[in-house]
Amino acid sequence: MKVVLISEVKEMLSKLSKKQELNREQKIALEHSEKVAKLPAKKARELAKKLMEIGKIDEKKACKIADLLPKDREEVVAIFVKETYIPSDEEIEQILELVRQYI
Repeated sequence: MKVVLISEVKEMLSKLSKKQELNREQKIALEHSEKVAKLPAKKARELAKKLMEIGKIDEKKACKIADLLPKDREEVVAIFVKETYIPSDEEIEQILELVRQYI
């Protein structure tokens, strides 16, 4: 399974819409991605790669962080709430600092 960022979904569906008519689900996904994507796909993917270098952050969580761009500690912790791995306070600060560089 490939993990895809919201901004990548937006990019893919935008390109597809120029070639053909989107079906209902694709139109809904495109509208949603246009509303919530905060970074261009290239920058979001770059951020996700850098996030994976911190602690035990996997691609799925790195992409979630790059999509949501958390602004404080609580938002970062909320992303990991269902996981067995919770980043340390130092790692959370590193995550927030990286996110700030992209906002």
